[in-house]
Amino acid sequence: MCGRFTILYQWRDVYMLLEKMGLPLPGTPWGEVGPERHYNVAPTRDIPALRAGEHGIEPAMLRWWLIPHWAKSDEMKYATFNARSEDAATKPAFRTPMRRRRCVIPVSGFYEWKKLDAKSKQPHYITRADGEPIFFAGLWDRWEDPESDRVIESCAICTTKPNAEMEAVHNRMPCILEPEDVWAWCDPGMTDADRAAAMLRTPPDGLLVMHEVSGRVGNAKKNNDAALIEAV
Repeated sequence: MCGRFTILYQWRDVYMLLEKMGLPLPGTPWGEVGPERHYNVAPTRDIPALRAGEHGIEPAMLRWWLIPHWAKSDEMKYATFNARSEDAATKPAFRTPMRRRRCVIPVSGFYEWKKLDAKSKQPHYITRADGEPIFFAGLWDRWEDPESDRVIESCAICTTKPNAEMEAVHNRMPCILEPEDVWAWCDPGMTDADRAAAMLRTPPDGLLVMHEVSGRVGNAKKNNDAALIEAV
């Protein structure tokens, strides 16, 4: 699964990666620097994402906890911040986004907890070995309150089976896209859910590095500082 991550990049870092792939961004709501730095992003927060727009890839702020367009309220009774790539195309909450509403969530790194025994877990901080931003494959949807004009656009992070590095920590991991695959994933012209699902492969071994970090990361309400990503 993926339940925490960091946003430490500057927006121009993301821009340059996509520009190399021929995917310049038409503009951003954050300017050159980017969204606010955050060391402990947890579900239900608004997060920066990339999706298809009128002029190609465009940025958006999406709530990290997908609310299906057909939901009667914005209070979901089950967790929809992650979507299993193996069955997202058939799940009621995710099957429409898999066909028409796919997005990419740029992050700097993410956290995962390794179970040590029945009562304890050790958190790890994971980044790309090359230090570049990580592009998570995601799904998004648009929910409109039937009793008002309130609109919430929200998202989920797709997950898959772990690669060699992640297998030592957890049995699931986020689906990671390379910059050259960003448009193919977001392309609204691809409406075949099976084709989309085929892009959600386990990342190659050696892509990621990790180290143990403080258990303080477990409390996202209180702790959001640079010490969270330091090795212990």
